[in-house]
Amino acid sequence: MIENSDRGITLNKALAWTMASGLIAAGLYVGLQVATLSTRIDEASRASLAATGERQQIEVRVRSLEQSKARDDERFAHILAMLSRIDSRLERIERGRGE
Repeated sequence: MIENSDRGITLNKALAWTMASGLIAAGLYVGLQVATLSTRIDEASRASLAATGERQQIEVRVRSLEQSKARDDERFAHILAMLSRIDSRLERIERGRGE
C-alpha cells in the first residue's frame, strides 16, 4: 500500500512491482501499436504509389485513344466533304445532259 511517513511517500513492494510491470506492459503495447501503424502506413504509401502509376498509364492510353479518334473524325469529315463534292459534280453532269 501507499503510506505517508516522515520519509515521504512509500510504496509496498508488491504495489511497486505491479506498477512497474504495468508500465512495462503498457510501453510494450504502445510500441507494438506504433510499429504496426508504421507498417500499415508504409503499405498504404506503396499501394498509393502503385495506384498512381496505374492511373498515369491509363491516362496515357486514354490520351492515345482520344488522339486516334480525333484523327479518325478528321478523316471521316474529309471523306464526307469529298463525297459531297462528288455528289454536286454528278448533279451538274446530269443537268448538263438533260438540257
